Amino acid sequence: MKNAAVVQPQAKAGGAAGSSAGGSAGDVNCSTNGGQVGPAGGPMVDLIAVSTEEGTPGCTEAFNVISEYYAKAPNGEGPGRRVLDIAGHWDCAKAAEPEGSQGVVLCGKDGGTGFRIETAPSKDSAPSNQVTQRFPNTTQTVQFTGYDTTANMARFQLVTWQAGGPDNGHYVPVAGDTKTYRLPLENHEQVFSASTVCPGDSVTVDGQGRGTKACTPQDLMQALTGDTPPLAEIQVDGNDHIAVVKELYQP
Repeated sequence: MKNAAVVQPQAKAGGAAGSSAGGSAGDVNCSTNGGQVGPAGGPMVDLIAVSTEEGTPGCTEAFNVISEYYAKAPNGEGPGRRVLDIAGHWDCAKAAEPEGSQGVVLCGKDGGTGFRIETAPSKDSAPSNQVTQRFPNTTQTVQFTGYDTTANMARFQLVTWQAGGPDNGHYVPVAGDTKTYRLPLENHEQVFSASTVCPGDSVTVDGQGRGTKACTPQDLMQALTGDTPPLAEIQVDGNDHIAVVKELYQP
């Protein structure tokens, strides 16, 4: 995902809390430059900085607020997963049904008296039953490249073993595929370390160099957000979520 663009406040105009992408003239669709957002395993939607009499919030602030909301929403209050005091000033909650199931989240600053942001299905979004799954029910060899906190997805590139060279072989990007992919993590993924995901006193691998030491999802998150995300074999479930991660040992 691209970095969130800093959008200056637009001309003041009215904007209803339920307005959609491209609604009021002063609303700003932050996803145009920053990409769509959404909770892990949920629908991806546009992030809208809503124009009110107070002005229009910047997109950097909007992305920061919605990211914190998605991280805290599983422990939010009530059916709307309401979260208070985000960044010290914002409150967010899912919209009432049926909009809530479509990914609509409404946020207000300073008790709703200040700026507002919301999420909304894109006008160009395909119906949910037409969402393309990339790797369901497969095993892939990947080089993790980080974690997208806005979308709650792990980033990675596909790699393959190439024999020869000074190290008698190493992993290289799959020929013709240099894309960076993103997939959500399954809620209770299994994680196994070879040497770095959850370091121990020795290397712990099977005969194919795959990690065998059980780690926690928190260990994996720390590795994904660190300076050297791991090389790994991943197993993707039928919902296109990463269910198992086995670090590959690199001497």
